Amino acid sequence: MAKKLEKKIEGTNVTLTEETLKKVLTYDFTTLPKEIQIKFGPFGLGHKLGDAAAGKVGQEAIDAINKVWTGLMAGDWSVRAPQGEKVSVKSLQDFYMAAQGKEKSIARSLLEKLGVKIPDEVPPAA
Repeated sequence: MAKKLEKKIEGTNVTLTEETLKKVLTYDFTTLPKEIQIKFGPFGLGHKLGDAAAGKVGQEAIDAINKVWTGLMAGDWSVRAPQGEKVSVKSLQDFYMAAQGKEKSIARSLLEKLGVKIPDEVPPAA
């Protein structure tokens, strides 16, 4: 699914472009009432830090939040939380080769559905 909105921030202006109609909307943060501006700082911080923890739990979430906070404190707006672990085809194949019994049967079925080549197995010597 394509993005529905393109967002650009320049200075205190936020420009949104609605992609279907190509309608461009620009809003200046400084024109908001002061009490709304005051609430936006903590709201935005909570959102940015919360995004860092998306899809993570426990210590991994805490580490991700702290990494973004440290970056912000250093003046780096673009700092991101570390990405989660990636699953490689090789790691799936290794898991399959190490599996036994019912687990191996389930793993084979899943790998086949994913289109992952099942490693050749050497039958045990007689």
